[in-house]
Amino acid sequence: MSHQTIISYEGISIEIQAQCETAAASLCKIDKTLSKIQETAKTLRTEEVKEYERYLNNAKEEIKAKIEDFKKSLERYRNATTSKAAEYARTVEALRRQADELTSTVATLTGSKLQAIEAMIRDGLLSEGNGVFQRMKEEASGFIKIDESAVKRINAIEDVSLRQLALAEASKGKHEAFDDILAAAKKEYESLLESSKRGFVAETIEEMRSGGVDEATINQVIEGSSTIDEISERASAAITDERVRKETLKVIIKSIKARGFIVDTRNNLKIDREKNVLRLVALKASGQRAEFEIQLSGKFMYRFDGYEGQACKKDIEPFMSDLASIYDINVLHEEVIWDNPDKIQMQQYQHHKTKTN
Repeated sequence: MSHQTIISYEGISIEIQAQCETAAASLCKIDKTLSKIQETAKTLRTEEVKEYERYLNNAKEEIKAKIEDFKKSLERYRNATTSKAAEYARTVEALRRQADELTSTVATLTGSKLQAIEAMIRDGLLSEGNGVFQRMKEEASGFIKIDESAVKRINAIEDVSLRQLALAEASKGKHEAFDDILAAAKKEYESLLESSKRGFVAETIEEMRSGGVDEATINQVIEGSSTIDEISERASAAITDERVRKETLKVIIKSIKARGFIVDTRNNLKIDREKNVLRLVALKASGQRAEFEIQLSGKFMYRFDGYEGQACKKDIEPFMSDLASIYDINVLHEEVIWDNPDKIQMQQYQHHKTKTN
């Protein structure tokens, strides 16, 4: 018998775990910048420097909190039953929304904002900030004229780097009005980001390569993004996608081994970079064969060959059951494209091309 099927699936648990791992990895970037601040400004210990440290530590805590909330939502998802369609749909929708929020938060906190801080350290602006408040105090002596309301509005700027740059602009005495001070600070901010972009792109490319992302996808991420935040968000998504695919592969390998198949990943696992799919062949000593093709679009194909009559169902049904009960892979659609009850005389695999959604 030969049985070939296309499965459309969602593996919410696998996706969430991958997204949490990607988000957790971003914490290392913040720690790196914190170390640079502490090393660069260790002799200053000014309020401005402490503000940067507070900002970065708060960013870490915000990411950690979102990761923990995400994990709690996963438990609610696991407790939701697919038989109650409305409840299940609401739970999945909430998870998707949280995923977008987590990805966006990580991209912002470890993207442009982090790069602005890195640039200020690199250009010595962090140390230069040591004298900003002193220069502003000269206003009282009449050397610099700054509108008091402008100072209050500057201090209310959330982005610590933009606030620091605005204070520096105000201390120069070239502008009095808040809008003029802010415009000058934003121009300097954008200049800092532009000067950091090349280095950021190089680091992001290396990060994606280390995560197993193929070169074509890397090029799409870089060429299709105009800002640091866009690059950061799309790169995180690409790394997460690759983690999802690898974890799905691990799940399939574990499940198929439980059915008595031997999996030689060195010789029987192939990556088709052009079509962006993974192909796996597993064999039994008695001659049965199982083939899998895993796509990033939320589909995988399996084919079982070399069985007499309906015997392969003894392997297929427990395999599919394990995917659902142990690994939380929810089958959305199952399409049988070949089911031959006769003994297969020819073991040649023919790739079935299907349109992906």
